Amino acid sequence: MFGHFTQISDHLFVHHSCVNVGIIRSGSLAMLIDCGDESVRTTLNKLGITKIVAVLFTHHHRDNVAGIADVADVGTEICVPESERKYFENVEDFWSDPTHRWHLYNYHPHNLMLAKSVKVTKTYKDGDHILFGDAKITVKDTPGHTDASVSYLVESNNVHVIFSGDLIYDEGQIWDLYSLQKGDWGTDYHGFLGDRKRLANSLRLLKDENSSFLVPTHGNIISEPASAIDTLIGHIDLCYDRYLGISALRHYAPDFFPYYKNKNGHMPIRSGKNPPSFLRHFGTTWIIISENRQAFVMDCGSVQVIQEIEKLQGLGEISEITELWVTHYHDDHVDAIPVFLNKFPCNTRADSRVAQVIENPEAYRIPCISPAVIKVDYQTEEGESWEWNEFKMTAFHFPGQTYYHGGLLVEGQNLKLFFSGDSFTMAGIDDYCSGNRNWLGNNTGFSRCLRLIGELKPSHIFNCHVDCAFDFTDQQIEMMLTNLSERELLYKKLFPWDHPNYGMDEHWVSCYPYEQKVSSGERVKLEVKFTNHSHEPRTATCQPYLPKSWHMSIDSQSAEIPPKTTSGIGFFIDIPKNAQKNKRIVIPVDMSYNGRPLGQFREAIFVT
Repeated sequence: MFGHFTQISDHLFVHHSCVNVGIIRSGSLAMLIDCGDESVRTTLNKLGITKIVAVLFTHHHRDNVAGIADVADVGTEICVPESERKYFENVEDFWSDPTHRWHLYNYHPHNLMLAKSVKVTKTYKDGDHILFGDAKITVKDTPGHTDASVSYLVESNNVHVIFSGDLIYDEGQIWDLYSLQKGDWGTDYHGFLGDRKRLANSLRLLKDENSSFLVPTHGNIISEPASAIDTLIGHIDLCYDRYLGISALRHYAPDFFPYYKNKNGHMPIRSGKNPPSFLRHFGTTWIIISENRQAFVMDCGSVQVIQEIEKLQGLGEISEITELWVTHYHDDHVDAIPVFLNKFPCNTRADSRVAQVIENPEAYRIPCISPAVIKVDYQTEEGESWEWNEFKMTAFHFPGQTYYHGGLLVEGQNLKLFFSGDSFTMAGIDDYCSGNRNWLGNNTGFSRCLRLIGELKPSHIFNCHVDCAFDFTDQQIEMMLTNLSERELLYKKLFPWDHPNYGMDEHWVSCYPYEQKVSSGERVKLEVKFTNHSHEPRTATCQPYLPKSWHMSIDSQSAEIPPKTTSGIGFFIDIPKNAQKNKRIVIPVDMSYNGRPLGQFREAIFVT
């Protein structure tokens, strides 16, 4: 389908590239709905169109807007949803705002933002009408994929077609999960599928229009919209039920889910148990105090933890801090570690995947990322053990709440304690943020974590946010594993990929480093990393889009990515000697994956 076009009527066409582009023709003139990349020009030439009068955008995401600079003619009107105007005209404000770079708890607006602003000619709101040739176009507010996305109802030659943005991909399918991350309470971080209700309301509104065709930005032209919409809404409701059935969020916010309380198929919430007397808990920090009064500390997200430790020292309960274990990179666990280490110099340990983030946080853009830089003295690998006073410590990669996460088994004083970071509560698994890379698959992600707990059989499990300990029965572990297996099948149907992790894992493609400081006249390396979630090799192609005066050794590169691995494609970029200083420059990367064009799907930041 890619690179071709579909004719719907004498005056209405759809160009297929990284996105679907609506083309409304009136003689040699055209009005476009969305833009995608410059390839739409090929279809316009075939149709004998010599001028684009206007482009109507459904929403602001870069993959369906980026080609406008190459496609627009002199005088082409740029028309956008009224509430999204600033995401077209003032994108520099987004990229320069540190709240959109660090401590990321919100997904709206998303960083799939234009690299450079475009001048908007007109804005439209719900109910507005546009006339072009024989076509009448009606604007409908349809939030869900973004907060203010719209759909366009096009009536021409007795054909009624809806261009629906990214509300739907095909019958029962959506393009991705992470765009629906929306906070029902608090920030977006805890809002897994939180925008499902707005999405469903928008889809039902479009269903009531009884259109002949539904044209999504990503996906297939849908000839039976009502069936496709009903199937998708039902599918998402089922996916949400399976998510909530073992969600740790039920422990943190039990009153927020009254409808689901004691629901059949949902795991009962486990009772807690008292922690051993040699443990202390402050904030997100657990402390082990040995018989000789030395302390082993896990995480430090606040200086208040440091103050509490000083109180314990003043009371004579602690003599010195000898080790610090970092469970994962989230800001509420690492923000105060530099101050902590200055106050209490000691050995630091972390899983190697955690270490790569906290030693170089600028290289990543992931949820709850902290700018705190932490030197890790010992990077642990799977099953690595060491002795600490009367305790035996064993480290594991523990890709639970986030992929960049460690677990620690502590054996001593006739107890087996497992410190799971933020991965479990008595209610189940902490997978409420889609940006945390919670992979599905046998012995992958939480499946791996649960199987490890089943093998180790700890007497106590600890969460960094919970004062008490807990455990799981074998039956509960099996119930959670069964739930995850069911999800894998459900989500495979939900997304247009051969493996559900492509729709679940926002960071299956990433630029490394995400942000780097560059100097005039320097040659720097940018790597585009692809995680192949498939069971077969996949071919990836990508090309960074540089400022016009910059030079790169090669424009586009391809590589075969082996199955179930992450591999990178590297580019060497020459920074001009006259590069302006103190600028944040967004480098979007255009890419395709196994023949599927993705457009400017990811970006990197250069700071001059």
